[in-house]
Amino acid sequence: MISKQKILSMALLLGVTGLMPSGVWAEVANSIRVQGNKRIESATVLSYIPIKAGKSYDQSDLDLALKDLYATGYFSDVQINRQGDALVIDVIENAIINQIAFEGNSKLKDDKLKEEVQLRPREVLSRTKIQSAQQRILDIYRRMGRYSATVVPKVIKQSDNRVDLVFEINEGDVTYVRKVNFIGNRHIASSHLEKALLTKQTRWYRFFASDDTYDPDRFIADQQLLREYYYDSGYPDFRLINAVSELSPDQKDLFLTFTLEEGPRYSFGKVEIKSKIAKVDASKLYGLVAYSQGDWFSRKMIEKTIQSITEAVGTQGFAFAQIEPVIAKNNAAKTVDITFEISEGPRVYIERIEIRGNDRTRDEVIRREIRLQEGDAYNTTFVKRAEQNLNDLGYFKKVDVTAESGSAPDKAKLVVTVEEQSTGELGLAIGFSTLDRALGNIHFAERNFMGTGRTIHSDFTLASRRQEFDVGITDPYFLGYNLEAGADVFHVRSKRISAFTEKNTGARTHIGYKLTDNWFQNWSYTIQKDQISDIPSASSLYIRDMKGGYINSAIGHSIGYDRRNSRREPTAGYTVTLSNSFAGVGGDIGYLKNALGASYFYSPLDEVVMNARITGGHILRAGKKIRVADQVFLGGDSFRGFEFGGMGPRDAKTKESLGGARYWVGTLETMFPIGLPNEFGVKGAVFTDFGSLWGCALRLPKTVVATDRISSKRIRASAGVGLSWNSPFGPLRIDYAIPFKKHKDDDVQRIFFGVSSRF
Repeated sequence: MISKQKILSMALLLGVTGLMPSGVWAEVANSIRVQGNKRIESATVLSYIPIKAGKSYDQSDLDLALKDLYATGYFSDVQINRQGDALVIDVIENAIINQIAFEGNSKLKDDKLKEEVQLRPREVLSRTKIQSAQQRILDIYRRMGRYSATVVPKVIKQSDNRVDLVFEINEGDVTYVRKVNFIGNRHIASSHLEKALLTKQTRWYRFFASDDTYDPDRFIADQQLLREYYYDSGYPDFRLINAVSELSPDQKDLFLTFTLEEGPRYSFGKVEIKSKIAKVDASKLYGLVAYSQGDWFSRKMIEKTIQSITEAVGTQGFAFAQIEPVIAKNNAAKTVDITFEISEGPRVYIERIEIRGNDRTRDEVIRREIRLQEGDAYNTTFVKRAEQNLNDLGYFKKVDVTAESGSAPDKAKLVVTVEEQSTGELGLAIGFSTLDRALGNIHFAERNFMGTGRTIHSDFTLASRRQEFDVGITDPYFLGYNLEAGADVFHVRSKRISAFTEKNTGARTHIGYKLTDNWFQNWSYTIQKDQISDIPSASSLYIRDMKGGYINSAIGHSIGYDRRNSRREPTAGYTVTLSNSFAGVGGDIGYLKNALGASYFYSPLDEVVMNARITGGHILRAGKKIRVADQVFLGGDSFRGFEFGGMGPRDAKTKESLGGARYWVGTLETMFPIGLPNEFGVKGAVFTDFGSLWGCALRLPKTVVATDRISSKRIRASAGVGLSWNSPFGPLRIDYAIPFKKHKDDDVQRIFFGVSSRF
């Protein structure tokens, strides 16, 4: 029997143990069993927990084991119990996704949503993954401005522990930016500040745009744009105190509020340029300063000056020069004195060129526009040029070329980040133009075919005065060389000149290349069969003489010099081009056409672009027949205020237009905004066209008595106004021109209207 003393000692020991905190006790499990697992091996389950058979464990080990098993994402429920000498782990495995479906979505396709949720069939499904996918879908709808959207995930059980995951979506209405408020702006009107933002206040006319919906990323960008606007308007002390977006209770409207502190306005004071490089003469660089003393302070003008000086010093062989602006504010006079200090920077070499964001465009297409290679010295001028070249391709919405630190102080990574945009065009067009009258067009083009940079296109146009079919391909880097090559086949039927109908069927091939960064040269060859018919018997002898069929075989050539700041939307710079065309390489037609042209762009104010251009040329007979159709015709869009073929030499008897052999045309035009929102894409224009068309290269058979021709070198001139609209349905241009110098026999056309509506 157990003595009373032993019983008392055991009771006392048990009492003390019961009072001890959890985690102090320890037990040993002789074995550990896993129950409920069907897909996952027991050994795999045991590998996740810290408890081992035959080893002691306490409560903290049990808590950690539960935490680790849940963290795997494989189980929806886990319980650990002691049964005799064994520890039993009961698990319920998470289901496997059988399929993912979406219901109620019309604004976003299933493929886009599947990509966003980041779930795939045959994956293990957990509550955390469902919640994450639900939030991702809500986020993408919010970026579309649909803050009232709801997403309800539903799990439909199938056999073998599989489930169908269905997201029931109510897309809701678009949440518009109802009001943009500015607090603290005493000197600049709220309407001007709103124009500086990407986000716009909703208006009835914004049905084509999406910038009146709320986008968090755009809202952050707006804050930086607001700062830049003030810095460029003379307020270097500007502070954005707060920026708040508030959602209305019904979640249909958003209100944006910017609280700001403008500070005083400053103007530019003295400017000084100092050079620490012996071979750089600072006195010769003052002409590159983009502002004048007394102009309002503008950070943009400082950056423009730095860029101009950097490029100028770079051309002198100092690729590593650094230009540092030293700013000194005079608070009493409210002026800013700036000293541009030029110094030799450390030599940095490109360790690697990294391209990001090009999901479709091949790396080689981007790399070939960068005139730098791994191992080359970093050159700011080449980097800026690469950024401009990539923008000019038209493949990307945004291009950003930056330098990041490399593996050593003298090494850098050149990072090219691009945001791709659609380069394909497919549409049906209907419209009207004063040149071709009613028209319809089926158009297809892909400017970046399969990400290779090649362009393929096909066009079929049916109009009252012109029918055309054209299909072709162009490779800007033929056979991997900096060599543009292309080919087209075409058929054209035209009656722009009412006295005859002309049909042209043929093929064209061309090849072009850059001689330097600014010089380019092109060669082409065209062979076509021409058929001229529908000539009234009372027409001019010159027109009747060209009736019939011909083979026209011609070589073309052009060479040009291009110093524009952009090939797509130039605002500064100039071009000069000489072109020649020789017909007579076989065939029935023989002539030589020459033309010389130049164009100059200048922007005196933001969004205002002035353009001056002049072109002159002539055509000479080259041994074989030359026809009226081969001569030069002006009018319509080539000389506004006159009909196409409405000016120049005529038959003295029939007064029909015969075209001219010599010409020159000049244009002065200014494009400017007219006060409508930028998203409308509407600009106004004032212009004047002036020039002359005279002479004749035509020859009639000796057996035919030539009729007199009316030809005068008299200058024609017109002036007018116009509207250009880059509409969602296609480009539209309407010009109203009044000829104020003309010949009595000229045909006037004051309105020129052209539109093609795509849908």
